[in-house]
Amino acid sequence: MASIKYGCLNPNAKTKEYPVAASQYFAHEGFNPVLLDDSGNLIGALDESATLLGVAIVPKGRGNGTNTSDSYWLSSATAAKDKLPVVLAVDGEQFLVPTGTTAQADTTVAAATHVGNAYNITGANSASTHWVDLGENDVGNVIIMDLGVNVHADAAVTDAVVIINPTLIQADT
Repeated sequence: MASIKYGCLNPNAKTKEYPVAASQYFAHEGFNPVLLDDSGNLIGALDESATLLGVAIVPKGRGNGTNTSDSYWLSSATAAKDKLPVVLAVDGEQFLVPTGTTAQADTTVAAATHVGNAYNITGANSASTHWVDLGENDVGNVIIMDLGVNVHADAAVTDAVVIINPTLIQADT
């Protein structure tokens, strides 16, 4: 189900439902940035994806009947069979997200070092959770706006508040 910790912090964010590409993984607890493929289907953002459409809202359950884990939802093996709502990154929506480095999740976010800077996302189309990679910023998909602990009661020192980089937002097709 949609995470009660991670996700959009804006109460009136714009959402839109999209068909999902075949066999896409979305973690129940974590960050689920998405973009559209050439067919207009959602794909989980891959490492170093330059543009992002927004962040998927993940339903409860496992999704595809072949999924054997409760930690993620898996779309059908048939493209466009499933649909997911997406919080669109159109008005500077802020998201609470986990952080780490390419080698390890759970890296402490420091105001002086990280806030205001752009970073890459990490994670591929797999059962692994996406996070903001504090060690990589060559693409800069997201910009850290604040420490998670400053805005969310359940946030850890390894959580950040981000916006999707306005220069890297994918147009709705």
